[in-house]
Amino acid sequence: MKKILLVTLLFAASAAFASRSSDAEEQARVRDSLKQVELQNLQREVESLTRIRLQKADSLEKLEAAHWSKRYAESKMTEEHQVATRELDGRYSKLSTDLGRVSEEVQSSKSVTAEAEENAKAEEDSFESFNTQVRLSIDKSLEEVTGDYPVGMDQRLISLKKSQKDAGKKNPNTMGAVRGYALDLLNRHELTYTQSFGTVKTQVGNRPDVNVYRLRLGTVFLGEAATDNGEIQALLRTGALQGKRYEWNSTLPKDMNDVIRTAINSAYSGLSKSSTVTVDIPMDVLQNKAIRNAITGKEQGSLGKRFMDWFKKGGIVMYPLSLVALFALLLALERFIVLSRRGHLGRRFAKRLEQLLQGSRFEEAANLCLRYDTSLAMVLFAVLNKAGETREAAERSLQEALLREQPKLERRMGLLAAMGTIAPLLGLLGTVTGIITLFTVITEVGTNDARVLAGGISEALVTTETGLVIAIPVMIIHGLLSEKIEKVTSEMYVQSTALLNRIFGKDA
Repeated sequence: MKKILLVTLLFAASAAFASRSSDAEEQARVRDSLKQVELQNLQREVESLTRIRLQKADSLEKLEAAHWSKRYAESKMTEEHQVATRELDGRYSKLSTDLGRVSEEVQSSKSVTAEAEENAKAEEDSFESFNTQVRLSIDKSLEEVTGDYPVGMDQRLISLKKSQKDAGKKNPNTMGAVRGYALDLLNRHELTYTQSFGTVKTQVGNRPDVNVYRLRLGTVFLGEAATDNGEIQALLRTGALQGKRYEWNSTLPKDMNDVIRTAINSAYSGLSKSSTVTVDIPMDVLQNKAIRNAITGKEQGSLGKRFMDWFKKGGIVMYPLSLVALFALLLALERFIVLSRRGHLGRRFAKRLEQLLQGSRFEEAANLCLRYDTSLAMVLFAVLNKAGETREAAERSLQEALLREQPKLERRMGLLAAMGTIAPLLGLLGTVTGIITLFTVITEVGTNDARVLAGGISEALVTTETGLVIAIPVMIIHGLLSEKIEKVTSEMYVQSTALLNRIFGKDA
C-alpha cells in the first residue's frame, strides 16, 4: 500500500514536474515573444526617435543658421548704429557748442537790449522831466506876464501860448517850446537894456485909442504924452512882489507932469532932427512903494479902504484868522450870557428864601428854587427836596446836583482857550508862508533895495500881528470867565453847605 502510494506520489510528482517544465517552456517562449515584440517596438521607437532627432537636428541647423544670420544682421545694424551714433554725437556736440554760443549771444543781446531799454527809459524820463520843467516855467511866465511890464505884452502872450501848446502835446515839441520860452526871456531882457521913442495908440485915463508920444528907458521909465492935449501918464511900480507890479498913473503932480512933458518933447525934437538928445527923467530908479506914493500924491483913503488894504496884505491866512476871531467872540458872548443867567445871585430870591427857611417851610422853598433857572437855585433845591429825609440822602442829592451844574458852567471854556492858542499859531503860519513867498520872488526876480525886502517882511508879519491881536483879548476874556465860574462854583458850595447844616444841624 505504501509502495503504491509512493509510486502514485512519484507519478504525480513526475506529472506535476513535467507539467511544470512544459509550462516553464511555454512561459519562456511567451516571454521571448514578448521581448521580441518589445524589441521591435523599441527598434521602431528608436527609429522614430532617430528620425525625430534628425528632424530636430535639421531644424536646429536651420535655427542656428537663422540665428547666425540674425546675429550677422544685428552686428551689421549695431555697426551701422554705432556709426550713426558717432555721427550724431559729433553733430550733437557741434550743435551744443553752437547752441551755447548762440545762448551767450542771445544773453548778451538781452543784456544789451535791457541796458538800451533802461537807458531809453531813463532818457525818456529825463526828457519828460525836462519837458515838465519847461511847461511849468512857461505856465509860470504866463501867469506873471499879465502883471509884468506891459510893453510887448501881446506878442509875449502869443509866443508863450504857442510854447505852452508845443510843450503840452502828446508828442511834445520841447525844443520848440524851449526856443519860444528863451526868446520871451531874451525879449524881456532886451526891454531892460534898450530905449525907444515913438508914436502909438494907447489909453490915457478913461480915453481909449489916444495917439501919444511914448518914451521908454529900459524898464525904469515909461512916459506918454497925448498928441492932442499933451495929457501925461507914466508907468509906475506898484511895490508888490507878486501880481500886478506895474500900473499906469495919469494923476501926477503938476511939476512932475511938466518935467515929463518936457522930457518927451525934447526926445521928439531930437528924433525929428536926427540928433542925440539927453533928457532928465524925474523918477527914482528903484521906484519903491514909498517913492511911488510920494510921486503920485495919493491920499491914504478912508478907514474902511485902509482896513481892506491891511487885510489883503495878510494873504489867505487872514480868512481863517477872521473865522477864529468870530468864533471866539460868539463863544465869549454865549458863555457871558449863560454865566450871567445861571450864576446870578438875586437879592429878592435870597430874601424870600430866608423868610421861608425861618418858617421851616421847606416845600415852598423848594418850589421857589424851581422858579429860578440858576445853578445856585438848582443846588439849593436838591437839598430842600430831601429836607424830610436823612442828612446822607440830602448830601447825595447835593453831590449829584453839583456834578450836573458844574459842567454846564464850564462848558466850551476849553474851546475858547483853544481859539486863543490857535490864533497866534495861524498868524505864525501866515508869516512863515509870506516870508517863503517873499524870498522865492526875490530869488527869481532879484532886488537891490533893502527897503523892498523890509517891506515884504513887514507885510508877512501882518498875520502874526493879527493873531496876537485876536489871542490877547480872547485869553483875557477866558480868564475873566474862568474867574466868574470859580466865583459861582464857590458860592454854590458855600450856600449849599450852609443850608445843609441849617436844616439837619452840624451834628446830625
